[in-house]
Amino acid sequence: LQSAPAHHCPCSPGPLFVEAMKFALPVAIVLATFGTASVSASLLRRKDSPTEINMGMEYRGEDSFGNTALTPACSKVECGEYSCPTPFELKVDGTCCGYCWAPDHKVAADRHQVVEYNATGFAVEQCEEAPSTCKGPGRNAVRCFKPSCRVGDVP
Repeated sequence: LQSAPAHHCPCSPGPLFVEAMKFALPVAIVLATFGTASVSASLLRRKDSPTEINMGMEYRGEDSFGNTALTPACSKVECGEYSCPTPFELKVDGTCCGYCWAPDHKVAADRHQVVEYNATGFAVEQCEEAPSTCKGPGRNAVRCFKPSCRVGDVP
């Protein structure tokens, strides 16, 4: 009787594969060890100071539960006491402290228009003591005006 020839099963690893695995396993262990060591070393080297930790806590967006840690924009703003003269009224639409407001038909907006030089007659020549920055460049870089005081007031 003849024995059947030995057949190589296609699913079993061949001798080259076994040798390669014997070499690859120690290499993988060494790489994993050094990779973990370098990450650990970098984490040990990068240690935040107490000031950095406090700053991180102060400016963080969420706490450890995912809730917002941000304070509202106006939470630390202290508004002084103020009142709005008539016809103005206090508005607090999205501002921290509010503001005095009146519609244009009650208080006209300042629609300043440029006038010709000395159209009012109050412009005067610059005094000699005026800083050089007031004198120009250009004609009439800064205008000086004679005081216009209320009755009883003096300049």
